[in-house]
Amino acid sequence: MKIVFVSKECPPSPRSSGIGTYVWETGRALANIGHDITIVAASDDGQMSSSTPFPRLSVIRLPDDEIDVGKRNIVARTLRGPIEQGLAYRGRVAKCLADLAAQNRADIVEFAGFRGESFVWLDSGSRLPMVVRMHGFTAGIDPNWKKRVSASGRCLNRWELREVLAADVITAVSENQAEPVRARFGGDRVRVVHNSIDTNWWHELSVHAQKELDVADILFAGGLATKKGIFVLLKAASRLRENGWRGRLFLAGRAYRDFERFMRLRSAVGRKLPSWVVVLGTCPRERLAGFYRDAGVCCFPSLTDPFPYTCLEAMTCGGIVVGSARTGMAEMLDDQSGFVAAPGDVTSLATALASALGLTATERAQMKEAAQQRTRECFDHRIILPKLIGFYGEAIELFNNRRSLG
Repeated sequence: MKIVFVSKECPPSPRSSGIGTYVWETGRALANIGHDITIVAASDDGQMSSSTPFPRLSVIRLPDDEIDVGKRNIVARTLRGPIEQGLAYRGRVAKCLADLAAQNRADIVEFAGFRGESFVWLDSGSRLPMVVRMHGFTAGIDPNWKKRVSASGRCLNRWELREVLAADVITAVSENQAEPVRARFGGDRVRVVHNSIDTNWWHELSVHAQKELDVADILFAGGLATKKGIFVLLKAASRLRENGWRGRLFLAGRAYRDFERFMRLRSAVGRKLPSWVVVLGTCPRERLAGFYRDAGVCCFPSLTDPFPYTCLEAMTCGGIVVGSARTGMAEMLDDQSGFVAAPGDVTSLATALASALGLTATERAQMKEAAQQRTRECFDHRIILPKLIGFYGEAIELFNNRRSLG
C-alpha cells in the first residue's frame, strides 16, 4: 500500500512532538513490513526539502510561513496569520498531494486532524481515500476551544472541522478520545487505533544506556506546559519535600510559552527553582531510555492527554509510571503496571508519587516486568499496525463505493 502522512511535525525538527513521533515511528514501521510511505512535513531550521531516510520511506519538507508569523507581535499574528498560514503552506501541501497522486505514489492519505492542513487540497476538488487521525482534542471537541478567540484560532478550528467531516475513516488514539469524537461526529466512521511502539528497540536502548538517576528521583518527560500538568507536579513534589523526600525532580522536554513565562517571572523577583529541580531541556532518546529505566518514578501528570508516547516509552523501558486518570494513560496502565492520579489534583498526585517511591525492591521488579509485558502484548507495532492497515483498506473501499455511486 502507498500511504501518505501529512503532518507539520516530523523529526528531527525541534518543533516535533507527539504527532511527529507518531508519523515517524508508524511510517518507519510500515515501511519495514513492505509498504511505501511518504511523509509531507514542514521544513524549518534549514533542513533539506526532501530525503529518503529509510528504504521505502520518503520525507518531503515544505517551506512553512507559519514560523515567521509566530515570531511577530500579537496584532500581526491576529491579522495576518490566517492569510499567510492558509494560502501559503496549505497551498504547497495541496500541490504536493496532487503531484504524488499524478505519480501514482498515493493510495491513501492520512491527515493529523490538527491545524486543518487539508484545507486548500479539499478546495481544489482533488480527492484520495482519506483518513484523519485525531491526535488531540481538536475540531471543536476540545472543551476549551471557544477560548481560541483570535482570527487565526477561529480559522484553524473551522479548517480542522472541515477536515474531519471530509474523512472516509476517523481514527482516535484511545477510547478516552473516541468518546467525544463519536459524540461530535457520529460513531459510524470512528475507529480506535492506539499509538504503538517498537518495544524491542526501546528495550535495547534501555539496556545500553548509562545510569544517571537513582530510585529516589522523579522524572517528567514531555512538553513543559500547563496542559501536561507540570505546575501540578512542582506543587506535589514540594509537598513530598515537606514530608521528607530528598530525591531530585528531573524535567526533560521542550519548554512552552507558559513555562518560559513562569521562569522569567520567578527570575524577575529573585526566586530560582529549588536546587533539587533539574531542567534538562530536550534529551536524545538514548539518554531518555536510561532515565526511564532508573528513575524512582516516571511521572506524566497531564490534565488531558489522549495517548502519550512518553508513557509508552517509559513502560517499555521498565519505568515505574504514575499517569493521569481520565486520560488515555488509564488505558495503558493497569493495577500491576503503574499508578494513576486524578488530573490536576495535587494531593492525589503526591499520594501516587509517594506510593511509587515507597515500593520495595521486589515490588519494583514486579511492576517493571508487568509494564514491559503490557506494552509487548498490547501496544507493540506487530499488534497495532495490522489494525491500522485494516482501517486503511476500509477507507479505500468506502471511498471507491461512494465514487462509483456518483
